[in-house]
Amino acid sequence: MFAKSSTEVKLEAEINALLDKLESAQKDSEEYDTIVNHLTALHNLTGKNRFKQISPDTVLIVAANIFGILWLTRFEREHVLPSRNAFSFIRMPTR
Repeated sequence: MFAKSSTEVKLEAEINALLDKLESAQKDSEEYDTIVNHLTALHNLTGKNRFKQISPDTVLIVAANIFGILWLTRFEREHVLPSRNAFSFIRMPTR
């Protein structure tokens, strides 16, 4: 996959450290609320929940594929190939 930047590595290390602290904190304490708030902020910084932009190349490939499928179905609807002509495209194996 992709290599992580040093910022991403540091953010993940900090998140893991806070998760370890969270396990030892009491759930009804202020420390627990503070840790949860810090975790939420750090998670927002990671950007994992952000929308990823689609590459223009991908959009072009998908559009070309859809165009090709639509063109082929239209061609097949207007220009029917009888089965005897279709069999002429098949080559018999030679011995």
